Amino acid sequence: MNKKAIAAFVLTLSSGLVAAQSADKAGWYAGLDLGRSRLGMSGADIDGALANQGVGGSSSVDRSDTGFGINGGYRFNRNFAVEAGWARLGDFSYSSNTGTDTIDGKFKANALSLAGLGIYPLTPNWSVYGKAGLARTSVDLEASSETGATAVSNQSHAGVGWLLGAGLTYDFSGGVFTKLGWDHYASVGDASTGQSAIDMYSLGVGMRF
Repeated sequence: MNKKAIAAFVLTLSSGLVAAQSADKAGWYAGLDLGRSRLGMSGADIDGALANQGVGGSSSVDRSDTGFGINGGYRFNRNFAVEAGWARLGDFSYSSNTGTDTIDGKFKANALSLAGLGIYPLTPNWSVYGKAGLARTSVDLEASSETGATAVSNQSHAGVGWLLGAGLTYDFSGGVFTKLGWDHYASVGDASTGQSAIDMYSLGVGMRF
């Protein structure tokens, strides 16, 4: 992640905080999300990660898994909020055939994020939102030889990338709300683990305080 891009994002976020001091619908909130994650990589990306360990093979990867997360934030007015979150993006299984052995493992990804939300009320209860921010993702590529004859090891990577998202929310009485959301983690992993985008589609429930 380019340091100038991060600095520009922080400056934009700070400017939004200063500009959003009106108290209409202001307050803290927290929520839980559950859904499905979609991994953007293919078997060729796993092949590349294993090749960095001197292992040649042909891989297949399960590109979908259950995802879930928790989040909390502060809504400054009816149109702007800042939100922090943690998400378990998925454990994606793969298998690689080397010709003489099979390497099995998982691509495991998690994320910590901070984002600004632009909110547009459609009715007193329904709203749509857009999200933009940064996510610190951590990846573990687990690898094991079925026969034990191939020397292979687990690899890890942590990095910062862009987070984009959008969704629809419905406010019930008593401060309870539900939402349908999409989050796009633009860059997860590196050459040692395989690199990909991950999309998470979720249903969430939360409470405003």
